[in-house]
Formats: sequence, structure tokens, C-alpha cells
Amino acid sequence: MLTDLRKKTLNELAGLIAEDYSSGYITDLGKLAAAEEAEVYIDQYDNSFDGLLVYDEDEKFHIHLNTYRGNNPDRPRGRFSFAHELAHLIIDEHRIPLMKGDVAPHGSLHDFKHNDIVEEEADYFASCLLMPEKLFRKIPRPKKFSFDTIIGIAKEFQTSILATILRFVEIGSHDICVVVSENNIVRWRARSNGFPKWTYRFKPGNPLPSNTVAGEYFTKRNAKYTGVEDVDPDSWFIPGWTASTQMHEQCYYSDSYGFVISLIWFD
Repeated sequence: MLTDLRKKTLNELAGLIAEDYSSGYITDLGKLAAAEEAEVYIDQYDNSFDGLLVYDEDEKFHIHLNTYRGNNPDRPRGRFSFAHELAHLIIDEHRIPLMKGDVAPHGSLHDFKHNDIVEEEADYFASCLLMPEKLFRKIPRPKKFSFDTIIGIAKEFQTSILATILRFVEIGSHDICVVVSENNIVRWRARSNGFPKWTYRFKPGNPLPSNTVAGEYFTKRNAKYTGVEDVDPDSWFIPGWTASTQMHEQCYYSDSYGFVISLIWFD
């Protein structure tokens, strides 16, 4: 897990770079790669990786993006993979061992909960590069929070819903909790620092609570609710006190990747 100090360092570095390579809210990754003298290859590489950084015998860096897994550089998934590989190139502790041959090139795969600290750092840097903190805090958003807030931010930065949510958890204007599930099994969860630190009623790897909006989607017929739903905090948590405002849950359904994102917040 990244320390707060390490996050601060990576966030500041990515923010400074983004200032030089951004147009509006969009970081120009191709321009940044060219400035770093890295060749970029966009091709199909079966199911082996999303992105790959290679340092060759001619002392040149090469970034490979795998369109077979949807990593087109003008799409949110591809932009994240591109930024992730640029992170490996820019972060000294990643680039220097690769240049020295101390580590072998390895393909990166999308996983927002890496066990590898190097991959976790690259993901975090990529998020900061694509969604610089200064711009993220300034971006216009509706007064009333909902999933539309996240979708609007994602469109402005051309980032994925998941990447945008994780950035919002950290520096967003509203405290939220997010739960990602697949086939009624919780994959991972996260919450803002200001969200109540109540005990969860579920664990990653276990089934969703059945009386949640997401839980009903997997266990009942015709229960795909996309709107904002009022929920009892007791459905998701063991509350430590009585909430003074209403808790809401809204779900985003990714038919292409088969997962459900539950967004939970208070008024």
C-alpha cells in the first residue's frame, strides 16, 4: 500500500508534468511520450497485456498498447494504459532498474487493486497525470451529487468510470463509498476519508448484502435499478450512530466487463 508521503510525491510530479502537456482538461499523452523520446506502438497482442514498456539495446524506450484488450489511445481504457506505461518511464525507481537490466520488461494488466507496489505506483501516477488535482478540484459539477457527477467528470478528462471514482474518493467534493462486484461477489471497496468509518457488513471475495440495490440486481429478476435509491445504512454497514441525513445508493452496470459499481453517499 502506498504511503501518504509517496502519494504526495507522485501526485505533485504528475501534476507538474500535466501542466506542460494539458489542453483544457485533457493531458496529451502522445506529446509527452514524444518529449520522453519513447516510440509508441498500437497493435493487437492477443490477451497478454494492456500495456508494455520496453528498453532495448539501442537505449530506446518503446511503449506498446494492446488494442486486442481495448486499449485504443483515444479511449478511456487505452489512455489509462498509456499513462500507466509513461509512469514506469518517468518514475526514477521504475525506469532506472529497467535501463540497468535489473528487472525484465513485463506487461501491465488493468487491476485497480494491485498487490505489486510498482504497479500500484504506476496506477496512482497515471490517475494523477490524467486527472491533475488542480484541474479536478476546479471542474464544474452539479450541486446535487449523483453518479451523473462522476460521469460528467469522466467525460471531461476522457477517463474511465472506475478511475474517475477512485480519484474522486481521494480528492472529490463529496464523501462517498464505492463497492465493485461481479456475479454477486464483492471484488473491492473504497471510501473517502470523511465517509463514516462504520464496520462493513461484507468482505471482498464474499457475496453482496442481499438487501442492497446491487445485491437485488444479482438475486432478483428485473431488478436493474439505475436511478438514485434511498437505502438504510444498516444494509451495507453496522452503523456506529444514527445518521442525520439520508443514505443513497446508485449503481452503474458495465455490460462489457460484467461488473457492477455501487456508489453510496449521504445528502
